[in-house]
Amino acid sequence: MMIDIRDGLKVVIDRSGLKQMAVAKKANMTKQQLSDIVNKRRRMDANELVTICQAINVTPNDVIAASSDYEEVEAAGAGQEAGG
Repeated sequence: MMIDIRDGLKVVIDRSGLKQMAVAKKANMTKQQLSDIVNKRRRMDANELVTICQAINVTPNDVIAASSDYEEVEAAGAGQEAGG
């Protein structure tokens, strides 16, 4: 399964304790732009990733690691559902 960095972004934003509105404002984006990225309605370019990371004081590597964590949780959940 391929890792989607936007999943990791969602995780690190949640862990930051900040609302998406606050993160968007710090990243000089609209809440809708950030929401569209996090909910995979649009792609994110590298500059946006760096800007969002700076807004929540994490590195892009933190986001990649969180993406892996997200995939493991999703895979475990799918296995539990399939197992009954």
